[in-house]
Amino acid sequence: MAVYLVYEKVQETAGAVEYRYGPDESRLTTSVVVDPQDPTAWPSVGGEDPMMPTVVRGIVKRQRATGSWPDRGVIEH
Repeated sequence: MAVYLVYEKVQETAGAVEYRYGPDESRLTTSVVVDPQDPTAWPSVGGEDPMMPTVVRGIVKRQRATGSWPDRGVIEH
């Protein structure tokens, strides 16, 4: 199955990083909140969406590669 998702950081605090994501820039309708201290933990918001694991993996992969939480990005494969 092909995947194409766009994500954008909404806010970042010491305790949470919130992203919105969706199929394109105009439809970022789903939110996910990641714990920056333990980014592989189940998110506090957005855990019920079936695409959430794909989005979080992509975001965390970029964060680990660059050292900062990405402002936006695209996941496709």
